[in-house]
Amino acid sequence: MATLTLGSVALADAKPQVITGRVVELGEQWIIVQSGKKRVDISYVDAKFTEKPKVGDTVTVYYKPSEPHYRFGPDYEASKIEVIAAGGSKK
Repeated sequence: MATLTLGSVALADAKPQVITGRVVELGEQWIIVQSGKKRVDISYVDAKFTEKPKVGDTVTVYYKPSEPHYRFGPDYEASKIEVIAAGGSKK
């Protein structure tokens, strides 16, 4: 039990990561973003949006490791998703 508690504290303190890439898959609560060869599956249940992304959009996602209660879900949780317009300006 102490291990689970310490693990949760470590995840809460995890430094946010950022990925900018193309949306390759999108569900009601998750997004898969690919940047080069890196492909990240991210939950966005509590994320803030500049607008709702679509498959094919280029996005910047701010995320961190998800809590261990997501047994079969994504390994990461988004805090913010920005949709980027063609040419690099934000929509």
